Amino acid sequence: MMRLSVRWWNNPAFNIQHPTLTILLISLLLPTQNSTLDAWYYAACVRHQHELLLPHHLLYNPAGLLWTRFLELLGLHLDTLAALKMMNALAAGASLWVLGRILQRLRLSPATGAAWVLVVGASFGLLRFATENEAYVLPVLFSLLGSWCWTRYQLAAAPRPAGLVWAGVWAAVACLFHQIHFFWWLGLLLGTGWYAAKKIRAVLLFGLPALLVPAAYVAALPTWHEPLTLPALWRFVFHDYYAGLAGGSLSAHGGLLAVANLVRTFLQIHGSMPALLRAAPLLAVVPVVCAGLAGWAMRAAWQSSRNRVTLRSAEPDLGSSSPDFRAVVVRTHGFILLAQLGFAAYSEGNAEFMVMVPALVAVVGSGLRWMPARALAALGVALLLWNLAFGLGPSYFLRFSNTDRLLTEIPARPATWFLLDNPNLVLNQLHYRTGRPTGPPNVLPAPTLLVRRPGQSAARLRAWLRAQQQAGRPILTDCLGGPRLLDRAQLVYGDQNAELLQGFRTTRLDSFPTFFGPRYLTKISSKP
Repeated sequence: MMRLSVRWWNNPAFNIQHPTLTILLISLLLPTQNSTLDAWYYAACVRHQHELLLPHHLLYNPAGLLWTRFLELLGLHLDTLAALKMMNALAAGASLWVLGRILQRLRLSPATGAAWVLVVGASFGLLRFATENEAYVLPVLFSLLGSWCWTRYQLAAAPRPAGLVWAGVWAAVACLFHQIHFFWWLGLLLGTGWYAAKKIRAVLLFGLPALLVPAAYVAALPTWHEPLTLPALWRFVFHDYYAGLAGGSLSAHGGLLAVANLVRTFLQIHGSMPALLRAAPLLAVVPVVCAGLAGWAMRAAWQSSRNRVTLRSAEPDLGSSSPDFRAVVVRTHGFILLAQLGFAAYSEGNAEFMVMVPALVAVVGSGLRWMPARALAALGVALLLWNLAFGLGPSYFLRFSNTDRLLTEIPARPATWFLLDNPNLVLNQLHYRTGRPTGPPNVLPAPTLLVRRPGQSAARLRAWLRAQQQAGRPILTDCLGGPRLLDRAQLVYGDQNAELLQGFRTTRLDSFPTFFGPRYLTKISSKP
């Protein structure tokens, strides 16, 4: 039995998945304790079965509901938010497993395939959402399943039509879990038509399953109390764009954000890092070690590229009539990569729209046959060490925000206005706690956000504050005197809240401890 176990462990087909097990274990053990406002909202929808069918990612909440019911059948009654984080961790592990199978099909050596899987799994974009309740990991899994079926079809000696159909099914399902994966589906469709001998037949085999998408949206339309008409269906499908929740434009600012978020897709960089280093100076060793590993990896890759060392796989021939079919897979996924990056840049550099980039980079990078496995492995170890030190570790062990007192005070003081730095986070947490999707009307954004509303100005805000004082309605805020990190909000707004409240008396009533320092609940009143 021991001999069989060792043989199974050393099997090349299993070796390529060693990093998958590592990343899966890390994701399951280190779920974030600082969930985003969207994570709380989706969890509230699943927990209380409100707005399960959200247009932008239609099937994510229903999948979450089925997952929580499945856990209950097993006797595991977990907190809903925790259960959904577990679902995403498992989806991330499954995504890496499928990616490993794709790389095997492309005849990479087990060592090189495992190294690519490690690089993808250690990327912050995947780790971030594998430990959070967001809608971005599950569609990556389904898109990779589509690519796996598509790759098997392309590399088979006698391709079966069913393989192309299944590729279309999985790619369409990915679009139902998030619309951004339309570009992945489109890339596979164009690759199918471009390289197929019988183009029309191949396009139909791959494209017909896409009818699942409009069928699902038609079935979901009545849940939004909309008529079954084409205009209503169009508005429902593109609801987030009509509601102003999504959009984009081509601009230098968007291009800069795209570059910054592309870097963050692989490496966690945040304004909290100086505070982390001050609190734990030993963390300064991590950048030094990672820089050394990255430098060594770049040197090894440079030497290999100069020598044009060809890495040959120990895998048997898969039956392809020509190795050019591997280039078909690489080129098609290269187009998908460019399309996803282009749309992310158009969407103001949206980091969430780049979650699939590391996996696509691995498929495209498999065409670099000279890339040494040791260089990729060193890069993967550096990414994992960095992202554990500055990403997953702090997010799991430390508390970045503290809304406990607000969640108690807001319902207890309905006649008091609360001008909050992150009002949607608090409202979604209240929704999760109470099951009431409509938040209390006494919660408003901070002054810097209030003045940006249509028709508002600093003068009108001050007039409104004085009117509330005269009416006897207290006004409290948490946006004054708290920790100031070098994050996007600080760079954009600076200390504008204090500037807008000049001329008013501010009195601290309470404080909420966080890792970065206390945040304060401050009363705003008119000066005598």
